Amino acid sequence: MKRFAALLATGAALSALAVTGATQASAQTTTGPTGPTKNCVDGYPGIVNLRLCASVTGDQVVFSGYATPASVAWNPQKVAFNLTAGVVGGALIGSDSPYVLITAGGIPVGNVSGTAPCGSSVQGTFNVTQWGWPPSTATITVPVTC
Repeated sequence: MKRFAALLATGAALSALAVTGATQASAQTTTGPTGPTKNCVDGYPGIVNLRLCASVTGDQVVFSGYATPASVAWNPQKVAFNLTAGVVGGALIGSDSPYVLITAGGIPVGNVSGTAPCGSSVQGTFNVTQWGWPPSTATITVPVTC
């Protein structure tokens, strides 16, 4: 009988530890700051392929562009771009118009950052502005959820 009581006591102690551990684990997953939300969109067609990413952390937003040649026969050359970002229906966050040497492997192009009101949406547009080239644009709209 003593042996059975000891087994019951051990089982109860292990159950209590399991419940405590589960409570601590769930508390850890529901608290603490959240990391940035990053969304990306590709822009086609064009001589260079575009990718525009928007990263939102609280009310801080960052838009960044990336360009990759569409052809494997690409010769490195300087290309004109424009990256513009703003609050939808509101203020301009910023713009960047770099003239960048695009290599065969691609390269980051442009960066615009700033703040936006919580609950708003922000939109970024990234395009090639190289004279004589067909248009290539990437546009992304993301919410600012603080």
